[in-house]
Amino acid sequence: MLNLAKNNLVVIDVETSGVNPFKHEVLAIGIVPLIETAPPCLVYIRPLQIEWNTFARNNFDKFSTEWEEKAVPPSEACHVIEKYLAEVFNGEPATVIGHNVGFDIAFLRKLAFLAGKDEIAGISHRALDTHTMLYLLYLNGLIPVTALRSDDAFNHFSIKVNDAERHTAVGDAIATRELVLKLFKMLRT
Repeated sequence: MLNLAKNNLVVIDVETSGVNPFKHEVLAIGIVPLIETAPPCLVYIRPLQIEWNTFARNNFDKFSTEWEEKAVPPSEACHVIEKYLAEVFNGEPATVIGHNVGFDIAFLRKLAFLAGKDEIAGISHRALDTHTMLYLLYLNGLIPVTALRSDDAFNHFSIKVNDAERHTAVGDAIATRELVLKLFKMLRT
């Protein structure tokens, strides 16, 4: 039986100004431990300059007011994340989970770089990708091909995300946590 309480698993979702970490910026990071007793963490990041793509600029309106009030420089954002992870996971590194998690990890690495660090302490070099998990289930005939995208997977597994929370860092991280728990249950059987 899978004992999630003994694993340092954390769902992370980033909101960015675009899809390319070489020219776009991370603006928000939502961190939701898989163990549901720990509270989520939301960090807004204020880069020196922002280059936008159209989707990201339009999506930013969902959280721009709160971002304007709470965004911090990259070095402070790293400190907040590191402190949070150390407290939740007792100083042990956490394995990151996300949908197409390589995207999130690329922006986390950029954030560390902007903060003058090689990495964000408390984040393992290992990761789990929900898209890969979904694809394995699809290849085994357990889910339809239409359930591979995050929106479609949420619908397939009856995970409700209201429009105001969709494509926000914590909203997507919480929905992805629900998805991960359902995927783990399927993979156990």
